[in-house]
Amino acid sequence: MSFALVPVAEAALFTLGCLIIHTLRRHADLVTATLACVATLLVLMIGIACAPESFAKYQAASITEYARLDPAIY
Repeated sequence: MSFALVPVAEAALFTLGCLIIHTLRRHADLVTATLACVATLLVLMIGIACAPESFAKYQAASITEYARLDPAIY
């Protein structure tokens, strides 16, 4: 897809979404719940994508990298 078509596709999807919401206005509770779920999932996805470090780094680490074990205790 060309870069010139991206704004047109975004506008078309936005207009389609508005049309669907307008069509389902009699079912406002269902539309509200659906949009709330979509917004929550979007926030979670953005939060995961913006996480500062990978969790794989911590999964592969050993205990000695985080604490100094004193042999006199044992």
